[in-house]
Order: sequence, then C-alpha cells, then structure tokens
Amino acid sequence: MFKGHAECGVMNEIALPITALHRMTVVVMGALLVVLCSCQQSPADPGSLFSKGLQRDAWRTVSSYNAAVWAHREKFRSEIPPAYWEPSIQRLHPVKVYTHRVNLVVVQHVNGGTEQGKYISLPVSSFRPVSSYLYRHPVDGFVFRPAWGNGVFNFTRTGVPNTK
Repeated sequence: MFKGHAECGVMNEIALPITALHRMTVVVMGALLVVLCSCQQSPADPGSLFSKGLQRDAWRTVSSYNAAVWAHREKFRSEIPPAYWEPSIQRLHPVKVYTHRVNLVVVQHVNGGTEQGKYISLPVSSFRPVSSYLYRHPVDGFVFRPAWGNGVFNFTRTGVPNTK
C-alpha cells in the first residue's frame, strides 16, 4: 500500500522539497546564461565583427533608438528618427532609415514605389542578404548588389509598402 512522505523514510532521503528544486534550477540556468553570454563579443569589443565603420554605426543607430523606445522616450515607429542617426549614417544623406529583419536600411532615393540605398547587415541578425550581379531573386522586394564595407550592400526595393 502507498505510504505518504512522512511514513516512507526512503522517499524522505531521496526527494528534495519542490522549492529546493526550483531554486537549484534557477541557479543552474543563471550560471549557464552567464557562461554563454561571456563567450560572445559585444559590438563594442575591438575584436568584434562590427567594431568599426558603417556596420558599427548602424548598430549604434539601432541600439540608441531601441533604448529610447524601451525607456518610453520615443514611440515605436516604422522609421528611425534622424536624432538617432550616427554621423556616418547622416553622411549617406538618407531620405529615411528603418530596420528590416534587424538590419538597417538607409534609403537614399525614392522613385514611385521603388527605394534605393544602402542595406547594412548586422551580425546579430539571422537574415543574410544574398548579393550578386547575376542573382536577381527579390527577398521582401529587395534585390541586393555588392557594395563597399563589411556587411554593406546596395539595394533596390520595389513594391514598397506605404508606411504613412
């Protein structure tokens, strides 16, 4: 016949109280998170893939805007306001700047429903543009061409949704 926890000496020796299991799980998960996060380089690290150049400034633009949204200093919009553009982004003379799959899109020309400009891929994004002078298959309306700089592409986007 089944005996309760108090009556079964073997169960009391083996079983941990549920709160102890919860605490142990939290401690182990926290330690695992610390170990995994300490292995990754942040964008500001000198050895990072985007520690300098346009990619770094794209990261700073996205990060500063997101921080303002999370702090409730800005409302979330489809476009990133000029106040958050880094100087190298401003030197591209953008018409508008927005994110696409975590990457930064710097629109330099708009003609009807077509945008053209620079697409800056960030290493934190799982989306990688495919660029080639021969490959013309659009992704979300984007066609990418090689450009200067690490992670920087020229793009043409057709069928742009109206964001206003």
